[in-house]
Amino acid sequence: MLTISSAHQGGALVIALTGRIDASSAKDLEQQCLQWISNGEKQLVFDFTAVSYISSAALRVFLLVAKRLDTAKGSVRLCALNSTLRDVFDISGFSKLFAITATVEEAL
Repeated sequence: MLTISSAHQGGALVIALTGRIDASSAKDLEQQCLQWISNGEKQLVFDFTAVSYISSAALRVFLLVAKRLDTAKGSVRLCALNSTLRDVFDISGFSKLFAITATVEEAL
């Protein structure tokens, strides 16, 4: 189960994710992100403080979002990854593709 909440902060849309981002919830996340982008959001900050699991389907979503925002001259930043999530991003090579910070404040 994944809960997605968002709020504008410091010129960006901060997206707080809670729960697991697996194959089924990744689709919901993708649809929501594409909606934000089509509504004109260009700076997305994903807060992983309360995320317990991330699948390869979720990684694909973040890659898609980053590509869409790159085309729109925007950016994606990730923050507050626990050590397990950080390992997933490191092993997959995705940590080289994204700005990853410890806190939302640093991401902003």
